[in-house]
Amino acid sequence: MTIKFSTPKISFIVTCYNKALYLKECLLSIKEQSYVNKEIVVVDDCSSDESVSVIENFKAENPDIDVKIVRNKQNVGQLTSFLNGVKVADGEFVTITDGDDVLFSEFAAAHIKTHLNTTVALTSARQIEIDEDGTVHSMKSSDCPFLSLENFSENVKFTPDMFSTDFETKDFEVKVLDNKKYTFATWHWSPSSSAVLRKSVCDYLLHLKNPEKIKITADKFIFSFAHLIGSSAIIDAPLYAYRRHGENYSKAIPMTGSEKYHKKSTQKNYIRNNLLIRTVVWHFVTENKALFAEQFNHGGYIKILNKIIFSFDLSTIKSVLKSLWV
Repeated sequence: MTIKFSTPKISFIVTCYNKALYLKECLLSIKEQSYVNKEIVVVDDCSSDESVSVIENFKAENPDIDVKIVRNKQNVGQLTSFLNGVKVADGEFVTITDGDDVLFSEFAAAHIKTHLNTTVALTSARQIEIDEDGTVHSMKSSDCPFLSLENFSENVKFTPDMFSTDFETKDFEVKVLDNKKYTFATWHWSPSSSAVLRKSVCDYLLHLKNPEKIKITADKFIFSFAHLIGSSAIIDAPLYAYRRHGENYSKAIPMTGSEKYHKKSTQKNYIRNNLLIRTVVWHFVTENKALFAEQFNHGGYIKILNKIIFSFDLSTIKSVLKSLWV
């Protein structure tokens, strides 16, 4: 008897607020993924431009791919928009894709291969940076914490023959970030569109009260929680293009994107959000003690709380000092 296996499905959750200029290119880049088993979930957060028309036209013009449209009744921010997408997503894996970014064709294949060979909660890849017109400004963005894995002692070398030919990608290396060593609420990854998460981890966040409180830096909240629960991994390959157009949260100089060029107000926002994430996750975990204790047993539940409290490292302290410097 021959046993048939199927590949897991990935749901591309595209969050959109006034991204009409770039949205079609983003959606086409998802459609053209080499990985076949996929769907698109677009969540519009009460856009006032032509975003909804772009979404509806794309769905009508591309009947060969499953496109679900979610329209928020009021503007609630990216985290709530993402969770609204999770509620209707059918995939075992999900993304949080910004409507102005562009994914390369091997994005999903590389991420799924990494997930199935590491069993982490979150994978994140390197990015290149483009501007409004799609001009490349950087092939090695300084927003990526790990520009090279040369000094890593735990590298895993992936080659095409390690998996089914359906997953063929170029060679790349992966670094698994254990949540014991790489601490909670510190930034280890590239921004939102870089990542693929296990939907089972995101399902926990559906129990979160008032997610609209976190209207910005949703990626840091989601990634930090996923890493806290199941560790993460970095893919040392640029798999998407991050678009800088002057409306990005960091407001960094498009040519560099480096944190050292962030305005003082941006630095303060990062520190504020770091503290907010700790507070929100603490209340979330303790308010849902039965849920977490059942899944991780009582000892695991206590370990989670300890990681939330005692998870500062040198980079966080340096950022705090930098934000206070006049």
